[in-house]
Amino acid sequence: MSKILLITVGGSHQPIVTSVRNLNPDRVIFISSGGTNGSQSQIIGEGKPCEVRKGTEVLEKLPNIPTQLNLGDKFNPNQDLVLVQNPDDLSECYRLISDKIRSLQQENPESEFLADYTGGTKTMSVALGMAGIDYKVTLYLTTSTTRPNLIKVERGERVRKATVSSVTVNRTIEQLLPTFLQNYNYPAAISELNHLLQTMELNSEDGQRVQDILDICTGFDLWDRFDHIEAWHYLQSYMNKTELRPMILFLKRVMGSRESFSPASDDSFQAPDKIRGHGYEIIEDLLLNAERRATLKRYDDAVARLYRALELLEQVRLWQEYEIKTGDLDIQKLPESLRPEYEVLRGDKGKIQLALTRGYILLSQFPNDPIGELYNQHKNTIQNALQIRNYSILAHGLEPVTEQDYQKRFYEIVKPFIESGIAAVSAKSSSLKSVQFPNSL
Repeated sequence: MSKILLITVGGSHQPIVTSVRNLNPDRVIFISSGGTNGSQSQIIGEGKPCEVRKGTEVLEKLPNIPTQLNLGDKFNPNQDLVLVQNPDDLSECYRLISDKIRSLQQENPESEFLADYTGGTKTMSVALGMAGIDYKVTLYLTTSTTRPNLIKVERGERVRKATVSSVTVNRTIEQLLPTFLQNYNYPAAISELNHLLQTMELNSEDGQRVQDILDICTGFDLWDRFDHIEAWHYLQSYMNKTELRPMILFLKRVMGSRESFSPASDDSFQAPDKIRGHGYEIIEDLLLNAERRATLKRYDDAVARLYRALELLEQVRLWQEYEIKTGDLDIQKLPESLRPEYEVLRGDKGKIQLALTRGYILLSQFPNDPIGELYNQHKNTIQNALQIRNYSILAHGLEPVTEQDYQKRFYEIVKPFIESGIAAVSAKSSSLKSVQFPNSL
């Protein structure tokens, strides 16, 4: 694998020569200031532009740096020299350097990239350091343990790898992760955190910080995919975090709700830990999941989840109040007056199965059932909203769901109906609130 070194050039040639000789790259990109007094003369100046000084006294004059290094044909000034016209303008320095790194990485994807930010103006050094971190370039510093001159490195140089892991960790957590978490994009956050653990040598404090956030993001990602048990195993250790405690307690109620409904859905789910709530938390979980999908502009996915929440509301109610399974209706659970009406629905396999609308109709046939009564009040509106789902590509049609259709014709109708239904049958547990995932950590 070839090595490409980017190095800033200032008033002294010695640290540049030392760095190149120690790192032994296959190609060197010099970053110099332009103008008559710029450091470019040390790279492309004719004769002997480099000076060895003692104070103001010139002890020796030497040829330009590429000549001192015997680079010969390895150095092409048209390609291997980045000239900064205003070396104290951070924006210009960063733009020119990052543009160069990006083009080099595109042209040489298999190469190893190094950067030494010792020389040049402070602004040039900062810009190379920033660009190096942003583009994952290994940074080096050439300095001396006995450095009498704080302006430039002149003698006794040593090249060492710069420690940037804490900087990278902080930039990732404080700047990059919030962008992902605002959109509940946990897979992207997990990828970045795993990259830190796998590629950086982290001190114990940084390593623990990254590992904790990775565990939390992994837990919420699993929960987002309805793997409640695995999510619990990742999140339970963080119950002591004030900002996460309400969400983890809600997860326990969701697991309790799911376990309670599992006999009606042939689900073998057994909660590793649970809190008894009103029993409809699994539906609230779906509502929140739909909102996260909509945040990502996955409107078809959001509609599918809201539809399932609407369906699950009548299924949970029928099971919780009447011990009726919509997937295999026991005719004996019905009032005698209703049995003939439902007996004719028995299928070839001997089961009576109720789809969403039929389940709500059954609820409305039980006297004074709150959700059944609510459905009777809103059934036309609900049926119209369901057309959005039915014609979507994830149901029976080929039409993508637009943001307008999702928001105005589905979400703003279905969500209030579900919330009103839950409120109507869980008044005693109204203080138990569902909690959306965090969009910051």
